[in-house]
Amino acid sequence: MRRHTILILIAALFLVFSILAPTTFPTLANLQGIALGQSVSALLALSVLIVVVVGEFDLSVGYILGFSAVLAAKLAGEYGVPAPLAILAAVAAGALFGVLSGTLVARLKVNSLIATLGVGLAVSGLSVGVSGGQTLSSNIPEFITGIARTKIAGVDSAVWIVLLVAAVMYVVLTKTPIGRKLYATGGSEVVARMVGIRVRLLKTLVFLIAGAIAAMAGVLQLGLSGAANPSYGSSLLLPAFAAVFLGSTTVRPGFFNVWGTVLAIVLLAVGFSGLSLLGVPFWVEPVFDGFALIIGVLLSRWNVRSARSKSRAPQGGTEQ
Repeated sequence: MRRHTILILIAALFLVFSILAPTTFPTLANLQGIALGQSVSALLALSVLIVVVVGEFDLSVGYILGFSAVLAAKLAGEYGVPAPLAILAAVAAGALFGVLSGTLVARLKVNSLIATLGVGLAVSGLSVGVSGGQTLSSNIPEFITGIARTKIAGVDSAVWIVLLVAAVMYVVLTKTPIGRKLYATGGSEVVARMVGIRVRLLKTLVFLIAGAIAAMAGVLQLGLSGAANPSYGSSLLLPAFAAVFLGSTTVRPGFFNVWGTVLAIVLLAVGFSGLSLLGVPFWVEPVFDGFALIIGVLLSRWNVRSARSKSRAPQGGTEQ
């Protein structure tokens, strides 16, 4: 039951909303809309996840998302740069910001919350500077929109991109030596150093990857909406953290994991979609996400404590 808690909650919410809104919620169009609408949030949550695995936090990824969308729109839409090069430049910029955060945290020993908040605020300023404070929507190439909206087996390509990134991250974290090193670093940086893990290099690499994935999310957002808003992205940070902590309570309870995070994104999306169709006001979404984050953190701590207490219990039976 603990391994499938979120899946059970998704099924329960789906049943409830299907009964309360039978003509709108359980429709193919609504389900496709949920999947497509959460693809950007899911990518951002994965960028948050990989940093949390090593015991750090990255508050800059939301701002990187917004900047990458603005940069790609500016280069391709106004300067006529070929769309693939514009996308590459946006992802490279996200990776560069990630390296900056990683250097501050891993080498200069700045607290990750402070370092990434500072980088994020700087990036938000760059977003306004590049865009002129305006939403960029002119001459967005079809190549960019096609990346997000091309139908493959009846499903938009944005969803397939998220699943591909999630699958690659799952394999890396659970099936490779580097994944074990990442979890070991998050468990205890001191012990990780003692066994020969290059913690500083590993953390810098993780921040780089997080920045690149956040930039990919920004490009995906540009493709889905056909516009780049310089202020977009930071509002997705809270749901991303909520999904990561909620995800640690399922699939592999007590561990931050990929598929738990994806299921948590689905849970949040189903919950708010159902509430929206029932006519709740828009301000309920951040309230919903905030309580989800609190519950996720509490359940995550409970899982960790439960795992530790079990590991300390005597083997071969209970005490008499």
